[in-house]
Amino acid sequence: MFNVNDHMQKLRANIVSLVLLLSATIIGFVWISIGIYHWLSACLGAVWGPIVLGLMYFIPIIIFAFIKAFARTPVPQNQNRSDQVDATVLNMSKVFESLSGRSPFLVASAAIIAGFLATRFPALLTVFTQILAAYAEDLKTRAAKESYKQEFAHADQQTTPTSDGDERANKQP
Repeated sequence: MFNVNDHMQKLRANIVSLVLLLSATIIGFVWISIGIYHWLSACLGAVWGPIVLGLMYFIPIIIFAFIKAFARTPVPQNQNRSDQVDATVLNMSKVFESLSGRSPFLVASAAIIAGFLATRFPALLTVFTQILAAYAEDLKTRAAKESYKQEFAHADQQTTPTSDGDERANKQP
């Protein structure tokens, strides 16, 4: 069961331990700074010791500024990947539209497989899309051939019966 009071006690204990850790780190840095200050004052004098210590604290900022100034701008790869994913989704929707005249089980199973491939194996989704597109195009081509054959057969049936009889008579010896 979810116990709010128990979770609040754990959160409070985590916050207290984090604050104690942070304060110990700050106190450590202060004592290190005091030690470095006394050592630099003894080595460089009362004027130059604190100046060098102050400049030492600016070293990380200076390094960060140099890295930012001279670093190359990264090529946005995620944008290209998202464009590729958008194109794949668009192709999938077109393929599903072309399969819409077929069995609902076929379309649903293709959608389930596409969803699985998109989540587990995104690189294979484009291959699956191409396979579905080729299948849909093949179905359209078969349907067009069947309709052409039916029209051709219908056109043959509309020819005059006398001409068909004459052809049969000429073929038999």
